[in-house]
Amino acid sequence: MTSDYMECWMVLLSTSQTATMSHRIRPIVLTMLVVTGIGCGDSLSTSTAPGTGPFGPVQQSVLLAPFAGDWEIDFEKTLEVGKAAGMSDEHIQRTREMRAASPGFASVMFPDLSFTGNIAVGDTSTLLEPEYRFFAMHEHDGKVCGKAWHHEDRFDPGDMSKRRVRLSIEDGLLYLEVKMWNPTVELDDPDFAKMSPPDGGSVEDCVADDLGSDWTEWMTYVYTRK
Repeated sequence: MTSDYMECWMVLLSTSQTATMSHRIRPIVLTMLVVTGIGCGDSLSTSTAPGTGPFGPVQQSVLLAPFAGDWEIDFEKTLEVGKAAGMSDEHIQRTREMRAASPGFASVMFPDLSFTGNIAVGDTSTLLEPEYRFFAMHEHDGKVCGKAWHHEDRFDPGDMSKRRVRLSIEDGLLYLEVKMWNPTVELDDPDFAKMSPPDGGSVEDCVADDLGSDWTEWMTYVYTRK
């Protein structure tokens, strides 16, 4: 369990470093579009309101309603939970150093989140705008459990990945537990072809704890209300 948790953490670190490269490249692409006039009549909106991105409107969710609003990452509490799950002091120190050295890394790996309906959008003060789009949610063992499509930048559809998620509020803190699917998302993925409604999941169909080796272990992020 300990080595699996550390491996999972490093996978996410690597993924976020890739997103940081996108953080450097995106302004160049946008500048080229503006200078050449390509797409001037198209929607190239960088509006930061949840639900205004390129992946469809926000959908209301009864199960996710308790999480609505703005949440700030509790970085120290997140590392505390990670250490309890087996993260080494070396990896904790490396995470601290990377977060301090790279704003792009920090905004993707440990974003503040704003929840509206079935969407949570990350810190929009940088060019990258991470997004969770929740679906097939249900109540399970005192938590809201289900699936999500995750974008390191919701205006870059090429970086989408599938997640399993669990959300709960304990002593005023939001705990967001995440499992990441390692393989590349295929167009014939049933969840991609037809995404279930936000509250369309069920305990009977939930296999979040028995997904096989293609999935990482659970990672937990801790948030406080702004």
